[in-house]
Amino acid sequence: MKGWPTRTQVLIIGAGPTGLTLGIALRQRGIDCLIVDKLPAPLPWSRALGLHARTQEILAALGVQAAISERSLAQRAVSVYGDRGPLFTLDLDVLDAPYPHVLSCPQAEVEACLANRFAALGGMLVRDCDLRDFSQDDDGVVARLHWAAGDQFLRADVMVGCDGANSRVRDVLGISFDGERYPDHFLLADLDIEWDLPRDSSHGFLLGEGVLIAIPLPQGWRLIINQRDDEDLAPQLDIEPFRERLEHCLETPPGLGEPRWLSRFSIHRRLAGRYRRNRVLLAGDACHIQSPLGAQGMNTGIGDAFNLGWKLAAYLQGHGDGRLLDSYEQERRPVARQMLTAVDLLSKGSFTRAAPWRRVRDGVLRLAGNRPGLGARLVRRASQLDVNYRHSPIVARSSGDLPARRDRGPLPGDRVPDAPLRAACGDKAENVEARLHDCLRDGAFQLLIQLPDTLDTDHAAVLSIYALLTRLPDEFGALLGVQLIAPGDWPDALKDLLSQPMPGAAMQLWCHAGEAFAERFGSEGRLWLVRPDGHLAFRGLLTDADELVGYLADLLARRD
Repeated sequence: MKGWPTRTQVLIIGAGPTGLTLGIALRQRGIDCLIVDKLPAPLPWSRALGLHARTQEILAALGVQAAISERSLAQRAVSVYGDRGPLFTLDLDVLDAPYPHVLSCPQAEVEACLANRFAALGGMLVRDCDLRDFSQDDDGVVARLHWAAGDQFLRADVMVGCDGANSRVRDVLGISFDGERYPDHFLLADLDIEWDLPRDSSHGFLLGEGVLIAIPLPQGWRLIINQRDDEDLAPQLDIEPFRERLEHCLETPPGLGEPRWLSRFSIHRRLAGRYRRNRVLLAGDACHIQSPLGAQGMNTGIGDAFNLGWKLAAYLQGHGDGRLLDSYEQERRPVARQMLTAVDLLSKGSFTRAAPWRRVRDGVLRLAGNRPGLGARLVRRASQLDVNYRHSPIVARSSGDLPARRDRGPLPGDRVPDAPLRAACGDKAENVEARLHDCLRDGAFQLLIQLPDTLDTDHAAVLSIYALLTRLPDEFGALLGVQLIAPGDWPDALKDLLSQPMPGAAMQLWCHAGEAFAERFGSEGRLWLVRPDGHLAFRGLLTDADELVGYLADLLARRD
C-alpha cells in the first residue's frame, strides 16, 4: 500500500489514553513508533472522566496538562448521601502536590489533546486498521494488519497492546484475564440538569433503591444508576429510570434536559495473568478493568504507559537488558492488583442493597466524616501519589545510607515530591525560581546532589562530588542531568569547580526557596537519582558516589 511503512521500532495497538501516552513518551525520546486503531474515528462519548493529581503530573511531563486543563472542570469535593441525608464529604484540595484537585475531563477530550501532542512530535496514527494476528522471533514482531484495501504486514522491534478489555493482542498471546462480573448493570446519561448541587463536587446517593452518582462535566452532568440484572431491561433506553431514582434522592426532583448520550453497561473486575511475553507487552485496560468508582481505570493505564515508555526507549537505544523490560510488569502489576482490591471494596460497599450492610456502611462513612486525617489519607491514595515501586528489583539504596526508623525523604521506588527552588547563578539569580518537578521533564535520569550546611568542612564529601561530576559526562552523557541543590549560599569549596561549565554535563545549580525542600528530603547531604518517570531509582550518601556509578552502569549497560 502506497505510503504504508513496512517497519517501525514500536507498534502500538490502540489509540486510547494509554496508547497515546506511550506514543508521546517514546517520541519525546526519539523512538520511531506507529499507533493503529480499529475505529475509523475517535468515539464522541466518554466513559472515563476523572484525572487525579499524579496523572496530571504525568500529563505535565508529556506537555499536555495545560491543554487538558482548559477543557476540564475542577472538582474539589466528593459528597455522599444516604437515606437520612448527608453521610460524608471528602475534601479533594488537601493534597500537597502541584495539582491538588481532580479534573473532570471527558476521555474524548483527553484523547484529542494527546493525539495533537503525538502528531506534533512526529508520531503517526492510522485509523480504521485492525490487528488480525502476529508472530514474533528473536529480533522482533511481524503483525498482520487489515485495512479496507486488504492486509498489510509490518515488522516492529516491539509491539504493545493498548487495545482495551477485549484485547486482540492479549488473546493471541493466550494470556489469562481472570476476575468476575458485578451482578448489577448500569445506566449512564449525559445531560443538562436544573438543580442547585455544587458543580465543583461529585455527588453520590447510596439508597436502598440503588445508587445514583452525579458527576459535573465541563458541559452539563453525568448521571449513573445501578439496576439489578433481574429488573426489566427495556430495549429502548430513555431517562425515565433516572427520573425515578432522583425522586428517591431529592425532595424536589430537578428538571432534566434531553440526554446527549445514553448507555447501558456492566462492569468487571479482571487482571491479566502477565504483562509481557517476549517482545509483546500489554498496558491499560488490556491488563486490568474495574468499576468506575474512584476513577482509577484511565489513570492507571496512563501510569502504565509512562512507566513503560522510558524503559522501552532505553532498551531500544541499546541500554540495559531484559531485566529493564521485566521490571515493567514487576512494578505495575502489583499496583493494578492493589487498585482492583480497593475499588472492589468501594464498589461492593456502595452497591449493596442489604439493610444490615447499609447501616454498617453508613455508620463507617459518618465516622470517617468526623476524622479529617482519614479523609486526607483516602484522597492521597485515590490520587495515586502514593504509588511506589519499593519492591522493584531495579531500585536501590547505598550501603552507607542505612535504613532508619524514620527515613527522611523518599525511599527508592517512591514518587519524588515537588519543592520550590531558586537559581544559584547569574546576576539576577535571586529572582529566578522554579519547581523541582520542572527539572525532571526532559526525559532523562536526573541526579539531585543535595549539599549539607557542613560541606565546607566535609572534605571527603567534597572530593566525592568532584570525582562524580568528572566521571558522569563521559560515562552517561545525554542519559543523565545533574541538579546541585544547596540549602543557602554556595560553599566556597565548590565555587571554583562550578565557575566553568563541564563539557557534556547537563548541570544546573539551585538553592532552597523556603523550607519545603528540607522538609521533604531532610537536611543531610545525599545523592538522589530520579528516574525519567519521576520515581526514585537510587539514594545514597555523598560519599557513596562509586556505588551510584556502579548502579547506573549496571542498569543502563550498553549492549554490544
